[in-house]
Amino acid sequence: MEDNNIKYLTVEGLPEKDLLSEILNLYQDIFNDADSKFFVERIQHESNIFSVLAYSNNELVGFKIGYRKNKERFYSWIGGVKKAYRNLGVGKELARLQEIYAKEMGYKVLQNKSMNRFKPMMILNLKNGFNITKVYTNEKGQTKIVFEKTLY
Repeated sequence: MEDNNIKYLTVEGLPEKDLLSEILNLYQDIFNDADSKFFVERIQHESNIFSVLAYSNNELVGFKIGYRKNKERFYSWIGGVKKAYRNLGVGKELARLQEIYAKEMGYKVLQNKSMNRFKPMMILNLKNGFNITKVYTNEKGQTKIVFEKTLY
């Protein structure tokens, strides 16, 4: 069931300090192994950052952030939805809005990565037409799954 009280906001470029702090707080709330330093360094380092934010009664309840990998590829880097707002279609809508942006900007491929422990994200990817293109283990010993979707 969709929650009609959810409002979505898109932000092109690096979010302003207060908004970035709000996103960082939600990131830490959603991910128990959140690495705030890594998050801030990555978002400040990448170019063409694009964020989709979900609000309920002026409270940030979900986000999806991506950036330009190269001329043809948009990388959907990180996202999540507050536990109380899951299974309401928020994640699906965040992904849909990000995909619309990527298409409008002329990217040919939308890419993201996930881990086996994030099954809802993996299911969302597969339901939204992504293909698994690679599986690898990173330097931290985490198994990562690369998903890609051709946009046109």
